[in-house]
Amino acid sequence: MQVQHRAGAAAVGAMTETPFFFTVDDLSLFGVFHAPSGDPVRLPYVFCHPFGEEKLWTHRAWVSFARELSRRGHPVLRFDLRGNGDSEGDFADATIATARRDTAAAIDVARRRTGADRVGLLGLRLGAAVATLVADERTDVAELILWSPIVNGNRFAQDLLRVNLATQMTLFREVQQDRAALVAQMRAGQPVTVDGYPMSLDAYEQLCAVDLAAAARTYAHRCLVVQVERAAGRPLPELVQLTARFQAGTHVQVQEEPFWKEIDRFYEEAPNLTAATLAWLEAA
Repeated sequence: MQVQHRAGAAAVGAMTETPFFFTVDDLSLFGVFHAPSGDPVRLPYVFCHPFGEEKLWTHRAWVSFARELSRRGHPVLRFDLRGNGDSEGDFADATIATARRDTAAAIDVARRRTGADRVGLLGLRLGAAVATLVADERTDVAELILWSPIVNGNRFAQDLLRVNLATQMTLFREVQQDRAALVAQMRAGQPVTVDGYPMSLDAYEQLCAVDLAAAARTYAHRCLVVQVERAAGRPLPELVQLTARFQAGTHVQVQEEPFWKEIDRFYEEAPNLTAATLAWLEAA
């Protein structure tokens, strides 16, 4: 890995933002580094974005929280996984395995840019699942924040196929390919489109294999699992179970619009989620 290009830094409040590229598997991945302007400099954070359209709808709140963390002394690295945003690569070639490699590389870049021995990871939705898997593999992740994590990858994969079925109904007024046919299409080497994003067989099968609550996690440090829901309700059993898998897990519930979806309100920030996360950070 090496930094290939660095653009000019832009000042934003008590911080600077620097766009740049770094290399993973001969691909240039785009990142933005948010650097605090003063002291003390706290634990750096790497952000792990969600899948497909959820990444699009998340972007503004994602940037707002990165800036808030940086203003509070935490360097932050936001980056686009291969095939996403301004990063090189084809989306159809992206899998859970490549997301883990890209995230591991981003951690190394964040450590090199800050000189820190350890980092924190923050993930949203599928990005939270990837962050969990990466944290299990490494010894340099000191804090883990999971916003509305995808716990059961198979269920999420079926939801993605359901999006394809709904699109068929909109376009053709009937389902021309059911789920079995869509899986057969992927097995034949043809990706299935979900909201305009191609999903390959490798991506589908690796996603189906994700089950974060099935076994104890090897990650041994602080972890925050946030249940984000539009209306107050009971704790979700799978998130309670996931939290129990961590040695130092905390589960909190936050009433917030699901800003990773297309909603009526423009979501520049997620205030309740931000407040709950910052309270957990300050409690360390």
